[in-house]
Amino acid sequence: MARLGAALATAIAIGFGVLTLWGLLAGSGPILSITNFILQLTVITVAVTILLGILNLLGVHLRRITHRQRGWVYSIVLVGSAAVVLILWLLGARSTNAMLLDTVEVSVESALAGLVVFALVYGAYRMMRRRVTWGGILFTVALLIVLLGALPVPQVAVLTELREWMLAVPVSAGARGILLGIALATVVTGVRVLIGQDRSYRE
Repeated sequence: MARLGAALATAIAIGFGVLTLWGLLAGSGPILSITNFILQLTVITVAVTILLGILNLLGVHLRRITHRQRGWVYSIVLVGSAAVVLILWLLGARSTNAMLLDTVEVSVESALAGLVVFALVYGAYRMMRRRVTWGGILFTVALLIVLLGALPVPQVAVLTELREWMLAVPVSAGARGILLGIALATVVTGVRVLIGQDRSYRE
């Protein structure tokens, strides 16, 4: 009975997947309206999933606060911040929410981005200290070009142009390759789950 249910679920998933792909490739006709309806249902499902995830996160931190578990002070900060943002949103204070986004979240993200620079420099130092290789030299040179080219100094204008070229050509190509790899891996994993080669997490 369980196998029959799994087979039925797999058949339904494959059917909706083929129908959605057909509608996206067709681009017009009644099949496209069916595809749009399926995509709207998917968006609603994802939104509900995110809402449930947020509620679960708040529940975990509220339990940590009530039981005085390790890190409960940080839980108070998280729950308090979420409450403040939610209250401001309900009151319609969008400008205040935007100000909090610019002054708090952007500042934290900038600080984390700055830490990435130190991590890269330290990684290059450790790599070259352990063993000097052509890969390590290439990584160090590219890192120096990117860091020095970002400086607002006229003397490094050549490095600035080289940095812009590196970001536009090799870095962009690598990023697209990574995205293509992720897409192909997602498709392969989905197909393996649907045909029964891999078991889904719900099982």
